[in-house]
Amino acid sequence: MKSVQNDENAIADIVAGGSRRTKALQLIYQNRALRDMVNAFVRNNKGNETDAQDVFHDAMIILDQNVRNGKFRGEAPLNGYMYSICRFVWMNRMRKQSHTVLPETMPPDEGAEPADAADMRLLDEERRDVLGQLLNTIGERCRKILELWKLSYSMEEIAEQLGFSSADMARKAKYRCHVSLLEQVKNNPKWGDMLR
Repeated sequence: MKSVQNDENAIADIVAGGSRRTKALQLIYQNRALRDMVNAFVRNNKGNETDAQDVFHDAMIILDQNVRNGKFRGEAPLNGYMYSICRFVWMNRMRKQSHTVLPETMPPDEGAEPADAADMRLLDEERRDVLGQLLNTIGERCRKILELWKLSYSMEEIAEQLGFSSADMARKAKYRCHVSLLEQVKNNPKWGDMLR
């Protein structure tokens, strides 16, 4: 019963946004048992620890978006749902790399529903590296602004997280960062080609 109540609280906090959302996501992100399960699954399916960390990060973004968009309503345990997203992310990546279907060597998922395939828009490793390099060129503050914006944080939440005086100031900063990012792509055509 406590687990169900904890899940309901976590979902409510993510939907509420702001510092409540950040704390709820941090608790999921810091769940050692869940991370160990994902790590074991990825390593048992031709991956390594770095791959597992990438998968967990991608799955956190998807989980956050699904909860905020009402696609996850708590029918399955939140940790089980997160684990199923991680499995799907990794298997999807492996299929893209090998163009073959891997055998299902997954432990039971405790009734977790499968993640929605439509939400699995993932960058391949090369594109992810290029995007990382590109974001590094625009500075840490801009990087944080754009990462929060990508996670569907509102301008009010971004202002609160990064210490802007208002949502309008955060919006202006995001615009400047976005322009700076586009300039970098324009000045480095190879990056633009790889991100298409």
